[in-house]
Amino acid sequence: MDPSTPQTTALSIPDLPRFKSSFLAHHKRAWCYYAPFLLSYSLPPDRPLLWTACSESLCLFVRRRARDRERTDLLIPPLPCSEGALTACLDLARRQNPDRRLRVLWADAEDAERLRAAGFEVTFKEEEYIYDPSAIADAEGHAFRDLRKRVRRFEREHPHTFRRMAPSDRGGCESLLRLWRRTQGRKRSFLLDWGYTRAALGLVGELSEEDLSGWVVEAGGEVRAFALAGEMSGELANFFVAKSDPSVRGLSEFLRWRVCGEMRRFRRVNDAGDLGLPGLRQHKLKFRPVEMLPVYSAQSP
Repeated sequence: MDPSTPQTTALSIPDLPRFKSSFLAHHKRAWCYYAPFLLSYSLPPDRPLLWTACSESLCLFVRRRARDRERTDLLIPPLPCSEGALTACLDLARRQNPDRRLRVLWADAEDAERLRAAGFEVTFKEEEYIYDPSAIADAEGHAFRDLRKRVRRFEREHPHTFRRMAPSDRGGCESLLRLWRRTQGRKRSFLLDWGYTRAALGLVGELSEEDLSGWVVEAGGEVRAFALAGEMSGELANFFVAKSDPSVRGLSEFLRWRVCGEMRRFRRVNDAGDLGLPGLRQHKLKFRPVEMLPVYSAQSP
């Protein structure tokens, strides 16, 4: 490797505090800036995340392998998104990528403007749903009428237990995840969270509950739903994963409602986007977002 090429390191659990501190220092609120997501998204050997510090910025790369070819891109813009850091990342892309171009998979509005000024082609990706967890937990007034009806119907028709997830629940959660994949995930090839959800389940108990907490809903002696969430800052939480048996009416609403109740200490919760799916959009709008946060992708010329 050329000595001018940044030397990268595979992302691991000890690196997470460094990334979380950097995200806090730069006031990052987009869903992708949740440190446990980064570790779960890194799936060696086909999709490892690699990081380095260059030009006083923290750079996080994703390396992907397909058809015996590899390419290296930025998962997020450098922190901070400086001219020097972008130049170093562009140089790496020119050396390693067949098309000599650099992609940025996720960027918030602030960094999207910096990338555009640097000559990148910026594309709107989606909007993320920002909720008030206390308002959802209380579910008062006409705005939450439909949510209350669905939650009460589930509670009335399905004896259940809602509790904290333990590492021993992994088998039951993975069984539910396989059911979800058969009935939902394979209908839409771009629902790509199968891998990182499985990886995240393995982190329960390995990370602090502040960074990654899990809950399960048991009914009929089986795990019928589970969720993962954690802190992004003192005021903002990340609703990381929510999976439920799609055959049980009201279960998905019940799961989000209860987990938001568990996160009342936060002023806001980021529940990611809706992938352009009308059904998911309708579901998430029931929880009355207080803000829609735009995110972008980018590509060098």
